[in-house]
Amino acid sequence: MADRDLNQYRVEVSRSEDGISAGVRRFVVQLEERMTVLDALFQIQREHDETLSFRCACRVGMCGTCAMSINGVPGLACKTRPKELGKGVLRLAPLPHLPVIRDLVVSLDPFFKQWKEVLPAFRPADANAKTPAVIPASSEFAQAIPRKRDCITCGACFAACGVKATSGEYLGPAALNRAFLRILDPRDGAKKERVERINAERSGVWRCHTQFNCGAVCPKKINLTDTITRLKRGLLFPGRLMR
Repeated sequence: MADRDLNQYRVEVSRSEDGISAGVRRFVVQLEERMTVLDALFQIQREHDETLSFRCACRVGMCGTCAMSINGVPGLACKTRPKELGKGVLRLAPLPHLPVIRDLVVSLDPFFKQWKEVLPAFRPADANAKTPAVIPASSEFAQAIPRKRDCITCGACFAACGVKATSGEYLGPAALNRAFLRILDPRDGAKKERVERINAERSGVWRCHTQFNCGAVCPKKINLTDTITRLKRGLLFPGRLMR
């Protein structure tokens, strides 16, 4: 350990239990440059406070379970390196707009409630088709989808959305992105129902104020503001979702 190039960080962690705030606890950790915020949390749990609660699973940015507020910005603890933040202080808190269970652990129930509102599952237009549908790789749909389909439902965009701070009914960026994928899919048969839901006055796309926060924090770099803009355009000018 003595031969390693270590940097010292002061970590301030919001603590709570059963949704009741217990203030902030401060710790000092020693991290190598390659280490992440998640590594800092494990060090705190191992060496300072074994009761600290946080979530993680894959540790490679694929599952989204370690999403939290890092220096005021939603992000994945396993993909964020303290050295890249440019400060000697890490301020860690649970994701905003979601009920806190304990410390850095939140309930994603509100997120998935909105997710379900857009009918996220594929609903085949012809459930009795005998042959698989073919979508040419050269089609606009096939070319647009790879840039939009990698959502890991981490909730970071939901937490960063300024509209969600004041409107619990708003579907949110991730759910609208899912609706976009399904509406564009020529094989899907539930377009009408989804269009009605995203066009709702209080919960649909028109609530978006185009603040760009959602795309800025998406760990998969999905341009969610572009998605919502395309949905608005498609509602105003049917047939123009792709442009």
